[in-house]
Amino acid sequence: MERESRRRRGSTLFRRMLVFLLVILLLQTAIYLAVFFGGGVVRETENNAFEILRERTASRKQDLENNMLQRWSNVEEGKNDLMGIVGRVLADSGASAADLGSDSALCQDILDRVTPNLVAMLRRTGVTGAFAILNCPSGEGNYPGVYIRDYGPENYVSSNADLLMERGLPQVARDLSIPMDSYWSAFFRFGEGLESSTDFYFRPLEAAAAAAPEDRQENYFYHWSSSFTLSPADRPVIAYTIPLVWKDGTVFGVLGIDLTADYLADQLNYSELGGDRSGAYFLGRSTDGGQTYTAVCTSGPMFKAYFGKTDRLEIQSDAEYSGIVTLPGALEYSGKTIYGSVQPLKLYNSNTPFAGDRWALIGIQSETHLLQFSRQVNTMLLVTSAISLALGLVFTFLAARSFTRPISSLVGDLRQSDPNRLIRLRRVNITEVDALSESIENLSNSAVEAASHTSKIISMSHIPIGVFEYRANADTVFCGKNLFELLCWPERPEDDVFLPEREFFRRLYAITGESNLKTAGEQVYHVDCGERERWVQFFCRWEEEVALGVFLDVTADMEARQRIEYERDYDVLTGLYNRRAFDREVETRLAAGEKALGVAAMLMVDLDNLKYINDSFGHDYGDCYIQTFARCLRYFDCPHAVLGRRSGDEFNVFLYGYESEDAVRGAAVGFWGQLGETTSALPRGGEIRVRASGGLAWYGRDTDSYAELLRMADFTMYNVKHTVKGVLREFNRKEYDREAILIQGQDDLNRMLENRMVRYAIQPIVSAEDGSVYGYEFLMRPMVKRFSNLEDLFRLAKAESKLQQIEELTWGEAMSRFAFLARTGQIAAHTRAFINSVSNQNVANRFLSELEELYGDVLDRVVIEITESEEADRRIINAKRERVGSWGGLMALDDYGTGYNTDAALVDFAPDMVKVDASLTHRIDQDADRLALVSNLVSYAKGRDILVLAEGVETYEEMKTLIACGVDYLQGYYLSRPDFTVPQVPETVVEEIRALQRECTQGLQPV
Repeated sequence: MERESRRRRGSTLFRRMLVFLLVILLLQTAIYLAVFFGGGVVRETENNAFEILRERTASRKQDLENNMLQRWSNVEEGKNDLMGIVGRVLADSGASAADLGSDSALCQDILDRVTPNLVAMLRRTGVTGAFAILNCPSGEGNYPGVYIRDYGPENYVSSNADLLMERGLPQVARDLSIPMDSYWSAFFRFGEGLESSTDFYFRPLEAAAAAAPEDRQENYFYHWSSSFTLSPADRPVIAYTIPLVWKDGTVFGVLGIDLTADYLADQLNYSELGGDRSGAYFLGRSTDGGQTYTAVCTSGPMFKAYFGKTDRLEIQSDAEYSGIVTLPGALEYSGKTIYGSVQPLKLYNSNTPFAGDRWALIGIQSETHLLQFSRQVNTMLLVTSAISLALGLVFTFLAARSFTRPISSLVGDLRQSDPNRLIRLRRVNITEVDALSESIENLSNSAVEAASHTSKIISMSHIPIGVFEYRANADTVFCGKNLFELLCWPERPEDDVFLPEREFFRRLYAITGESNLKTAGEQVYHVDCGERERWVQFFCRWEEEVALGVFLDVTADMEARQRIEYERDYDVLTGLYNRRAFDREVETRLAAGEKALGVAAMLMVDLDNLKYINDSFGHDYGDCYIQTFARCLRYFDCPHAVLGRRSGDEFNVFLYGYESEDAVRGAAVGFWGQLGETTSALPRGGEIRVRASGGLAWYGRDTDSYAELLRMADFTMYNVKHTVKGVLREFNRKEYDREAILIQGQDDLNRMLENRMVRYAIQPIVSAEDGSVYGYEFLMRPMVKRFSNLEDLFRLAKAESKLQQIEELTWGEAMSRFAFLARTGQIAAHTRAFINSVSNQNVANRFLSELEELYGDVLDRVVIEITESEEADRRIINAKRERVGSWGGLMALDDYGTGYNTDAALVDFAPDMVKVDASLTHRIDQDADRLALVSNLVSYAKGRDILVLAEGVETYEEMKTLIACGVDYLQGYYLSRPDFTVPQVPETVVEEIRALQRECTQGLQPV
């Protein structure tokens, strides 16, 4: 049954030929379709459809845009007529343009005279309405104006009977024989439920009024309004409005025209978009950048069929077709996909106030009508291909059947033959097939003999290999004699044998776990050979219905691989996990979660005296020392510990699964006690006690990060190693935070220096005599978060020997900022720049020369502040004094009273200025000792022409006391806080300083 199943699954000649012909047929069909579709025929028809929609919409947009910009909005002549009338009225009445905002009689006189000109402008521009409104509201909110409407601008009646008066006094209508509309009103009244009607009047009027008088130009503030109505019964219109601006800049009204939505719709011939009235135009206005458009007018009955009564269209870009959008509102309302070509109208210049109002004409057509021709082409192609393919399948089947029938008969005879006897096959009178039959007969006679020869050759080569051959139509399986020995089968035949099929597969199943042969192989299996282990690799290949199998002895390779895997994960000297395996094992346990982990800690241990042993007795005894310590670590070798050697003399122990921290401490203390009693052998019977330094960090309490846990344990261990040695200490957060920047900050320091990531806050230094700004201190503010505390920055820079780079960065960036502010006038002329300098750091002459070349015009205004953070170097300070003195600058002793800047420094360096530290000025008004110190300093400085600057002034009382002491300059939050722009000293503070100085000058003690 199994053989029959395999035969049914096998590939027959008929099936192969049929598949071959079918592949050719399908390939031809695929090529045909690929040429058509891949050649872009269908795509081109679709693109043509979209291109036609774009071109027709663009053409219609161009006509509409020309009318709106050149014809309908051409009110220049009407405006000139109106301005002339206004000038004459103002001259006759002796009034000014400002009077137009309050003199209603004056405004009405202008409107009476201007109405005929409005009628002329209405006729000339071919629009549906013209209006003029003056900004002279009465107490009731009425605005005087004239509004004339022409619903048929294409028709002209000289008597004006075709016009309607919408707004204006009845007398004006009677004088010009203009009938009044049914919703006529004498005045304009805004805000009575017709909010949309205010857009056309107030927006241009207010925009012009908001501009400076010299910038009020009517043509700059023109405005196309949204759709509005003058009354509920009125037709929707849009308006083009310009503000009326008199010569002196007075904005006194607006002039404009309107276009009814019906009139605009008549200009949009929707039938040009497609037959069957399937197209539509949508003229809309957007205020959100073109994402949605509000309808001004629509053309074509299909718009309502697609979108209902909506007056808004959302735009969704179509990535497949450039310039074409989809309109999702149609899909929601009518369930149809509607495409649109959006053609923006450029109605405003880019610098006008209403440039943000976007107008667009959208040509609309449904997917069904737009792509109708393309879909018809697709359908015809697919139907033709299907018919051709069906006919080809029929002829292919008949051809394959006719060709393979003789060969099938030969195969049937071959299956019925006995392989152990001579095979005789009938001839089918086909030359090639008959030749094949003869060859099969010859080959069958020598098959057994050839197999025997092959087996003998393999045996003579001493290659550990066993082979078999399985034929799907045979009851036995050929097995080489080496196969029995290789697979540890009990028989040891002297020659190749045939095993019954059932027995062969039973034995095969015992090794591979499979009761049949797989075409994919090269798997390795373990063979039970009693006391010794053996691994074999199995290969199997099918050739039609014959399976050739090979078992190869790969025991040596497997043992070598196991050795490699062991050495990959374990330290050869100690047998402990190496660094990579230790990290993997710990991370696996950490991933198990908090419950499985329990209380956990990382123990980092460093062997003491290893270098001494290696140098004194040789590395063999050093290795013995390491191995002795590793055996001690087995104290922790339990389910609650992972042991590893991290490097030459460093070891890790990860302790986990404990119920409490005390239990972990107990285990660690127990290990340390055992370690203290352990010795390692030395030459000539000597011994040395094994000692180690250890650091313990808690997982969960100290950190939840494995990488940081290692750093913390390592940090603690090295603190022990560099202090007391030979003990175990737990992680201390304060020590770590204090020293962490020295461990982790190097990369940030390098990044800050390389990218010059600093900026400078500026704080004024004020004269204590008159409150004027004497200079500004440039205070470094690193742009790296880690260095928010400047003490940390300088501590790290000192540890990394990069204080000189900090010095050059400070001078380079501070001078660049100061020079920019001075040259642009943001800092007054002769105002000084105070820049900090590290007392024991010099800079290269090359760098100083570059400063002189770049900033030579402002270097005479520099005050260099010698900081107190480092012990001074007299030679370096003298060199800085000479260089700054050559520029014309000054030297100041910073933070006097703290650190190294004491009386001795004041005497040794004799600076031009001394800055009293905030620790002395703080609460000086309440502390007699501080007051005495500062007073003595001022007295000493005055006698030696040294200026005194008091830092850290935070209260009025402190400032008053310091002025009374006689300091020259003041600096602190009370006067002004540092800022990244140039800060100003409040005028109130300046007045306080002057008042206090006057009191001192008059010999009064400030109170």
